[in-house]
Amino acid sequence: MFNFKTCEKPPCNTYICGEGPFCFRHSPNKEDLYKSCLASLLGDSDVIDLSITGAEFENLTLPKKGFVSSNMAWCTFRDIDFSACTFITSFFDFCLFENCRFNGINSRYSIFSGSKMIGCDFSGSSITHTNFVGIDTLNCNFGDCDLYYSNFGTSYLRDTDFIDCNLKKADFSHTNQRRVSFRYSNYEEARH
Repeated sequence: MFNFKTCEKPPCNTYICGEGPFCFRHSPNKEDLYKSCLASLLGDSDVIDLSITGAEFENLTLPKKGFVSSNMAWCTFRDIDFSACTFITSFFDFCLFENCRFNGINSRYSIFSGSKMIGCDFSGSSITHTNFVGIDTLNCNFGDCDLYYSNFGTSYLRDTDFIDCNLKKADFSHTNQRRVSFRYSNYEEARH
């Protein structure tokens, strides 16, 4: 698991990035840390125990890889293709995802809570036991997904499709839904 030490710059409580005593935002070698993280994302090896918060990434196509026990909270992702990647116990909470593709991903025990997702496509994915609590979506597609035991509670879902999905034990309680389609899905087996 990534390092749980927090930044030495008071009063920051963000987890440190890399080996240094500072988070990404307060690090004196921010450019080197960013390049190292970018190399990890674009390399062939799985991303394991990576921690970088508050960074921005654009126009990347990631190779099929795993994200394991990593923390990329509060990051911005624009036009990133995560297709066919695996996410296990990784944190992407309070991120901004714009025009990102998550087609055919496998996600278990990961967290996307509090994130804003605009024009993102998760179709054809297995997303089980994953936390989407409090997300804000606009023009997103979760079509043909297995969302078993995933939690979307208290989310604001707009123009978002959950067509032909497995929603068994998924949680949609207290969501604000505008123009959301659950056509051909087992919505009656979800909590709402």
